[in-house]
Amino acid sequence: MTDSNEIPAGMETIELEPLREDKKSIFEDILRYFETNQRGYIKVPTGWGKTFLSKHIMKKYYDEGKLVLFLVSKNNPLLSQTYYDRKKNQPLFPNSELLSSEHRVNRKELAETLKALGQKKGEGFVLFASLQTVLGKQSSEIKDLILEFTDLVIVDEIHNFINNRGNDFLNEIGERTKILGMTATPFQGVVGNVKFVDEIAGDMREVYAKTLPECILDNELAPLKYTIAESSEDIFEIFDFEKGLDELDKQDLFLDCSTPDKLRKVIRRTQLAKEVYDSMVKQRHAKTLIFCAPVRKRVYGAGADGEEINAFHAKLTSSVFNGEVSVTELEKDAEPVLPLDFENYKSEGEFRDTVFISSELPRDEQSAILTAFRELGKPPYVLCTVGMLIEGFDFPGLEALVLLRPTLSMRLFEQQVGRVTRLSPVSGKQRGNIFEISDNIDSLYQRFGEGVFSGEKVDQVQMLQPEIRLEELFSEGDAARAIEEGKIEIKKVELGPRRKGKGKGAQVTEIPVRLPPTAIRAKYFSRLLALTEEKDIGAFEREKRELMRATLRFRVREPRDAEELAELSGNINKLKREAYEDRRLGDVSRQHKPKVFGEVEWLLKLQALNSLKYEGGHLSMPEKNRILKILGFEPDFRRIDSLRLKCLKLGSAQKTIPELVKVLGFVSRLSSSETYQFLDKKKKEQWKREFLPAVYWGFCFINDSSELKELFESTEWDRRVKNIIRQK
Repeated sequence: MTDSNEIPAGMETIELEPLREDKKSIFEDILRYFETNQRGYIKVPTGWGKTFLSKHIMKKYYDEGKLVLFLVSKNNPLLSQTYYDRKKNQPLFPNSELLSSEHRVNRKELAETLKALGQKKGEGFVLFASLQTVLGKQSSEIKDLILEFTDLVIVDEIHNFINNRGNDFLNEIGERTKILGMTATPFQGVVGNVKFVDEIAGDMREVYAKTLPECILDNELAPLKYTIAESSEDIFEIFDFEKGLDELDKQDLFLDCSTPDKLRKVIRRTQLAKEVYDSMVKQRHAKTLIFCAPVRKRVYGAGADGEEINAFHAKLTSSVFNGEVSVTELEKDAEPVLPLDFENYKSEGEFRDTVFISSELPRDEQSAILTAFRELGKPPYVLCTVGMLIEGFDFPGLEALVLLRPTLSMRLFEQQVGRVTRLSPVSGKQRGNIFEISDNIDSLYQRFGEGVFSGEKVDQVQMLQPEIRLEELFSEGDAARAIEEGKIEIKKVELGPRRKGKGKGAQVTEIPVRLPPTAIRAKYFSRLLALTEEKDIGAFEREKRELMRATLRFRVREPRDAEELAELSGNINKLKREAYEDRRLGDVSRQHKPKVFGEVEWLLKLQALNSLKYEGGHLSMPEKNRILKILGFEPDFRRIDSLRLKCLKLGSAQKTIPELVKVLGFVSRLSSSETYQFLDKKKKEQWKREFLPAVYWGFCFINDSSELKELFESTEWDRRVKNIIRQK
């Protein structure tokens, strides 16, 4: 490539604010990467500035007379934001075009332009396009020309291109074309069915990554305060579990508002959000976004008979925040009364303080709402939505976020959090505030019993707990330091009586939340143990796999974590001893049940030791030795590796690392798609029973064996095993 200052004659210059020194280094690293590689992606949090960086990369290629494609999936607002120079109200690149469903263009002329550019070369051009439009029947010629002549493809939100038509399109692109993906969340799907950007192609690699805590520590994103308010509602009573735990296979749960009692509970839960907001948001005109939950069934007392109301919870929430709907304890037996019409405007035509936005509203009204919401100091101050604005909504002035929708998707959760982490010198925002209303999930274990062992239901149920999602969100980077420095705060809140005086919220008690949430994980792990203990038939294969999966999620950061795990380990040991004497058990069950508890006990201890070894850098040597003693080991950290091998020897069917390497090499060959599809049901069950437990043990030793490390990082390893590894 030529130097970026060498611009072909006749080309107009594009004015961009210069990159900071750190991002300039990243910019150069990306260009260097593409000198020898075709595909790569960067993973950075929302608000970091990946779109701005991509403009500099586009400019580099544009100035050199190259053809660039900026591609998104569906997200037309993001496409338009990138295409236009907001300051000049014109396209950023003079020689460019926007191809999307919302922007009509003469496709014949565009095809002629692309053909001429491809044949002539030397003149830069940038095509901004949505995947759906490129793949449409009317754009077939344009698609062929893109595939033939494009020099660089930049794919924003590349996670939307995993294992679908977008994936197929990227794999049609020839080797001469460079592909740069950008994402804040390099994965798709819910727990148990997660797909990763790396799976788009064998040569797709991470070029650069930075975590949310790292960006907050480096003052690239706003400090964050996350507040959890627990509702008194049973999640089973307000969300729709008509299909049982299969409802957890989706990214969202659906509210059930079909009876007076259920609607009353939904209103009370929404009122709790308003009480938290009134008590904790000090700046009354702070711009706040509320993500509401979808509703599947018709709503009691609203709409025509049998009619479902679009974005009902967003409309209901706006009415609750505007004081139009209320259910107090004194009124709990009364029928809830809803407004006849949900309105965003006052009688004089101005916006209410809280409004809703939904896809059914006319485009010009949606645009007017968003424009007004972005204007600081004027209503609307609170905006309610269900599925809109999760990706591509760029509003640095947003100060608060309220989450009223439990999600099973970490990607969706991270995207929601990213709405409020942008810095805003204009609004003077000191930090981003997030408030989540969480529900009691204990009933799911009680109602579905051992059904939680089906598939990945255990993980899905626990994902409904905010603390579990937050641990996942802050699992990378130096989150602990950000928390210690007060740049990330995580609290639970209890609301007391309302303060005296007009406009005063309830009295608030804030309780710090620990990460890792060992006590919460131990609580639900104990429920799994209890379900296993109650069972007296079978070989306990499914229970064993799910207990082992759950075991690898524990972390030891301080002595209190070790104390909780030591207590848990003692309980498992007690269950193991009792299983040997359990007269309910038949021969098969008596043979397997104690072994299941024994293997889980030693894997739990191994995981604690691994966590201490690889994540205990913040601890002093005396603290490490104290933790070892609490866990029941000799208090000598110098012997940690021999202690880890002792756990393997006492708990696993494979007693040494070489044995693990041998077995897992066989697992790798057996689990490949080419082999697995030809196994009959009996063989597949044998595969799970005999070999999958070795995956958990092997994962604990990948840093001890180059063979295991290579195996676990292999792109060829089947997704069934990858999900075990990545959801550790």
